[in-house]
Amino acid sequence: MFMFFLVFVGIGAFLTAGATAALARHLTGKDALALAFGTLTMPAIILALLAYWLATLEVDDAPPGMVILGNLAVIGVITPVALLASHLTIKFLGRRTLRNSG
Repeated sequence: MFMFFLVFVGIGAFLTAGATAALARHLTGKDALALAFGTLTMPAIILALLAYWLATLEVDDAPPGMVILGNLAVIGVITPVALLASHLTIKFLGRRTLRNSG
């Protein structure tokens, strides 16, 4: 069940990171900046949600240790997937730009 969840989250991260990288490349025109935005957007959102959950922790919530470990496991899966998706998106857009300009 956990592996299915990681695969499902990985596909979502792949699509989100690719779209973020494409948008950042279109807006800035810089490949490295688009790669950084595409790679780090999802882990930053997860860490922000974890920080918010820890700040608003109540007595009847789940134990924080398990939630922190789960978030770190998801970040460990999402970051390489997002890096790969951003890299492939930027490579595709770079080749497409060269083909259209010639």
